[in-house]
Amino acid sequence: MRVFDREQNISYDVMFFCLRMHSTILFAIGLSIVAASILAYAAQFLRQPPILGYIAAGMIIGPHGLGLIQNQEDVSAISELGLAFLLFIVGLEIDVKKFVRSGSSSSVIGILQVIACSGLGYLMAVWLGYGGLNAVYIGVTLSFSSTMIVVKLLSDRGELDTLPGRVTLGILLVQDVLAIFVLAGQSNINDPSLGPVFLSIVLGLGLVIVSFLVSRYVLPAAFQRVARNPEMVLVLSMAWCFVMCWLALLQGFSIAMGALIAGVSISTFPYSHDVIAKIRSLRDFFVTLFFVSLGMQILISSVDMLMAGLLLSVFIVGSRIATILPVSMSVNLGARVGILSSLHLSQSSEFSLVIASLGLAYGHVTPDIVSLIALTLVITSTTSTYVIMSSHTIARAGVAILERIGIKTSHVQEEEVHETKEGEIVILGCHRVGSGLVEALKPEWPRLHVLDFNPQVLMRLRARGISASYIDISHFDALEEIGIHNASMVVCTLPDDFLRGTSNEALLKYLKARRVKGKIIVYANSVESALRLYEEGADHVILPHLLTGEQVAALVLMGNDRNFRRIRSSTIKALKKRDEVLP
Repeated sequence: MRVFDREQNISYDVMFFCLRMHSTILFAIGLSIVAASILAYAAQFLRQPPILGYIAAGMIIGPHGLGLIQNQEDVSAISELGLAFLLFIVGLEIDVKKFVRSGSSSSVIGILQVIACSGLGYLMAVWLGYGGLNAVYIGVTLSFSSTMIVVKLLSDRGELDTLPGRVTLGILLVQDVLAIFVLAGQSNINDPSLGPVFLSIVLGLGLVIVSFLVSRYVLPAAFQRVARNPEMVLVLSMAWCFVMCWLALLQGFSIAMGALIAGVSISTFPYSHDVIAKIRSLRDFFVTLFFVSLGMQILISSVDMLMAGLLLSVFIVGSRIATILPVSMSVNLGARVGILSSLHLSQSSEFSLVIASLGLAYGHVTPDIVSLIALTLVITSTTSTYVIMSSHTIARAGVAILERIGIKTSHVQEEEVHETKEGEIVILGCHRVGSGLVEALKPEWPRLHVLDFNPQVLMRLRARGISASYIDISHFDALEEIGIHNASMVVCTLPDDFLRGTSNEALLKYLKARRVKGKIIVYANSVESALRLYEEGADHVILPHLLTGEQVAALVLMGNDRNFRRIRSSTIKALKKRDEVLP
């Protein structure tokens, strides 16, 4: 009986230990989510990325803060799922075809920027007193920028489709691809001899080849069989992700590497967008835990570390300008694009934390380095929000300084900027509306004079025999110099969102004050703005949503299926004949 009682007591002890352990984990997860929600809300109120709130939550409730969670492992074990989902979605969003189409300019700038910033970052880390792998990790991690933060800020400002926006996205895409190679090489840093490195490359290539062979010959049929069941599409995608994570671990790579390859291998599938939409909620939950867990690792142990974080943050901004601006000018994108792209990328990346946390797991770096890199991310993510908001003002000042010291910034020959002749039609801006207008005015091309600051657009215009000048429209002095008062008509095709530093109303007032005799057509986004512009003396106001609404309404009210097909056919033929300046 005593033996039985002793065994029964042991079983109860084990059961209570398990329950206590599970309750501790649930408490840690619950507290992490609550704290992250509160501080992310505060970050959003201050117009900061939520990731800063997540990291701050970890710092406050973790063992180095209030100590509400003493064992960080309670959260970090589950947060690895967040890392897998995060990189799986990153892989899904890396479209290989889009990468090929991103253009040689962005590819060259991106590759040189990462290599140069890594080297400069290493030297900066050595100067700050760090050495060995610690300095290498600091240099490499500081060379990447945050896709999540940049895309959100540029999207909110409507600048994704501008030339600097497209160049920035191209550079980010190159950074994501290069990050794959960094993740692949991390596991062999401790033994960098030729044999293990060569074996690692072979195994990595083998993993990539296997994933793409399976995604080409096996997965399409499997997805097609379950395509009518969205739930099964999601389950199959996640299964593929975890299979690749398992294969990556078997070959000595990280879970992050496997998830990234899994995502890239099926990124071109027609189901990828649906999978991204469904996994995003799971990713958001587990990624929250991941960044809270990282926040728990941050320990600002001294004033020296805080100063190092501030200096590295300043270094990131300076290194972006030093590496991107010269290359942008050398590939004929101009100084303005180079400065804007540099400012867009003036923050550290979530990838930096992923790489640093894996380096800590491999024993390559100390916890202080992870804290320093996380601290740098917090500082640069906060400051870059305000930097991007003022990017056009900073870019104008930068271009002015370069021109003042004699550096040509536009890569446009001086003789190509000519004075407007009597009777010419001046088009301000050649973006979407401007490109369509130029194509529609083909018979009037000899009378057109297009003003824009996109060097590539200007080259295409000149190739068609259209007069085009490199002008920043927000500089009214430049409009004065080209003799805009001689124009028979001035058409501004850009909304206020694109006219950084000015507006259609300010432009209209300037032209009226100069007593421009030609007709003035400006752009508005709302009826209220249009009425105000008419009151200021505009001869006509472009309201795209009204024009589109009237055209679609005519089709809706037509009601005749035969006429509908006829218009559809004629529209397709007309579109195929168009050869717009902006593709």
